[in-house]
Amino acid sequence: MKKILGFLRDLIAVLVVLAVAFGAGYYYCYVSTNTEATEVVADTDDSFDFELPLEVEKRVVTVEDVEAKLVEIGELSTYAGEYTCTLGKEESRYWLDKLPVLGSTNSITITCNGIVKVGYDISDIVVKVDDEKIYISIPEARLNDNYVIWDSLECDESNNIFNPIEFAQYQELINEIEDMGLEQVTEQGIYKKAEENLKVLINVFLAEFDDYEIVYM
Repeated sequence: MKKILGFLRDLIAVLVVLAVAFGAGYYYCYVSTNTEATEVVADTDDSFDFELPLEVEKRVVTVEDVEAKLVEIGELSTYAGEYTCTLGKEESRYWLDKLPVLGSTNSITITCNGIVKVGYDISDIVVKVDDEKIYISIPEARLNDNYVIWDSLECDESNNIFNPIEFAQYQELINEIEDMGLEQVTEQGIYKKAEENLKVLINVFLAEFDDYEIVYM
């Protein structure tokens, strides 16, 4: 009887050891299999995020984008030219508006510098855009200002007690000098220089649209 009980205890012990060993092996295989599967899935997911390092999406530029940049130019579109003019005049009194009165002549000669400013109304610039180019049509520059620099004015005058110089004579000379100055800077190419200056400004303000070529029409 004792032998039988001893045998049963040994058998049960062996079975317990085998059960434990089987359970540990099963658990190890289960954990290893799931870990590998997770790593494969993770690697597979990462592959979908793969991007070429030099691949960059081209920015799409619209007419509104370009016009918004041009508005920022504003007063910078003004171009100035300087002139120097000398003009003199004599004035006499007349009998019956026909015969000059002897000894009644006065004279004024003015030399001065002046400034002419020309510019653009940015809203008059026409813009078109396609897939590769920005087309810009620039209008004619317009006269914004024309004035003499009073600090530069030099005046040589000869007054006459019988015909005193009047303020209107000075004003008439100044007006004619401004007209002369405008003609002078126009001959020097102020309008062409203003257009060249505006193109430089446009190129700077649209530099961020570097995927597009700027074409002036």
